[in-house]
Amino acid sequence: MKYTLIGLGALLVMFAAIGLLNIKSEDTPSQRYHQHLEEPGYTPCTNHKEDVFCTHLPIVLIDTEGQTIPGQPTDNADMFDENITTKAADGTDYINVSVSVIDNEEGNNHLYDKKDFTTRSLFRVRGHSSRRFEKTPYLMKFVDENGADRPISVMGMDAHHEWALHGPYLDKSLVRNYMWYNIAGDIMEYAPNVRYCELFLNGEYRGLYLMTETITNGDNCRLKLKKTIKGEKFTGYLVRVDRPVEAELDQPREINVFTERVKIFRDDLAIRYPGKSTLTKENAKEIELDISAFEKSLYSFDHDTEDYGFWNYIDVDNFIDYYIINEFTCNVDMGSYSTYMYKRPGEKYKMCVWDFNNSCNNYFQEVHGSFGFIVAESGYFGMLSKDEEFEHEVIKRYRKLRKTYLSEERLTKYIDDTLEWLGPAVDRNYARWKTAYETDMLSTPKGEAPVERNQHTPEEAKKFLKDWIVERGIWLDNNIDVLNHYAHPSRTKDWEH
Repeated sequence: MKYTLIGLGALLVMFAAIGLLNIKSEDTPSQRYHQHLEEPGYTPCTNHKEDVFCTHLPIVLIDTEGQTIPGQPTDNADMFDENITTKAADGTDYINVSVSVIDNEEGNNHLYDKKDFTTRSLFRVRGHSSRRFEKTPYLMKFVDENGADRPISVMGMDAHHEWALHGPYLDKSLVRNYMWYNIAGDIMEYAPNVRYCELFLNGEYRGLYLMTETITNGDNCRLKLKKTIKGEKFTGYLVRVDRPVEAELDQPREINVFTERVKIFRDDLAIRYPGKSTLTKENAKEIELDISAFEKSLYSFDHDTEDYGFWNYIDVDNFIDYYIINEFTCNVDMGSYSTYMYKRPGEKYKMCVWDFNNSCNNYFQEVHGSFGFIVAESGYFGMLSKDEEFEHEVIKRYRKLRKTYLSEERLTKYIDDTLEWLGPAVDRNYARWKTAYETDMLSTPKGEAPVERNQHTPEEAKKFLKDWIVERGIWLDNNIDVLNHYAHPSRTKDWEH
């Protein structure tokens, strides 16, 4: 195939003849750790009183030591003006807090149990519209006594210094991010690690949260953007398309690349790694030129030629899997927000999934039924979809995944099994947020929306998600071949020679 004809020669041509598009077999055993499959469910303890907090989930304890948490919207900000947020008392974006985790290897966890670890951490509210929800999401950056990054293994996940505490609130099913990160991790090379936990903030129970590995590089982290080649150290990079607020807090600068001129898509493309302390102007310029070279190839008349084809720049298998996961879930953020792309030294560009909170018809600004395509006209995929072979491989890969990871039986069972395993934690979370659950109408977008989109109980939310997934799979099964139309000459003649 043409995607394999890179850096060519007789050897690669031979590999191409036997099909070098190494798409992961549906029979490949998963190395992903699924918490609800690997860890025992809740069994009541018999050695303490009933009013003792007892959970089979890890417990996270955060003490802000009297400080006000920054990153909250001010009275002057509306839902869509994310730049107007509170600061710490010293004018910065973070406060320094104490974070502890209780996670016993055997048995349940209690507030009086020995802590697995305690660390200092930078801390703030995170998110966009979610920072306005009553159940607030947070960002933590573990640091040592000198303020340097402190990677720690959390709840069995690989050591990392930066973690997001996602509190499912708009997603009342509680499973979207957990499920789709893990399924993406089954299918793709890399997806963020995630574990359920229960949070106490300044002694107050805040409900069920997801401890989530953020997509950044660091010592011993899984993304591994650093590499030593023949004694010399090389560093890859990570960029993110997102709203300005997140970029301003953590990225050293936005970059101007080819599509800034043709206005294809995106709000802001910012360098996520290397960070502020290590990125030089020279590095930033190299990244800018590197991405521009890829985009010039993709958006040029030479996009499907041997020497300049887009497959010289991207890991096609990775882009296809990313495409399918986001298409199946109708993840409306993909391409404009929460969109990550990374490149390791000596390798090609790869995409990484992030944020399924608004997926599966859970976007509060707009109804997304189980029909239609969204990815084929989003971001880079708007151009990739013009390529016949690319769309052919998307369709072929989709049909393989529907037999395993994306089968109706597996997905619906995954939801049922996860919620059954969470057990009493679901009830505790509902009791904590019952009033908000019963009264909010966040899922009513502009214009009229079906009433059932505003689920008010976990059971309603579970049924809504399962029904939508079943309907979505059926629609895609019946219409996936329509993707070939995006590459038909009647649509792509402007890009032909």
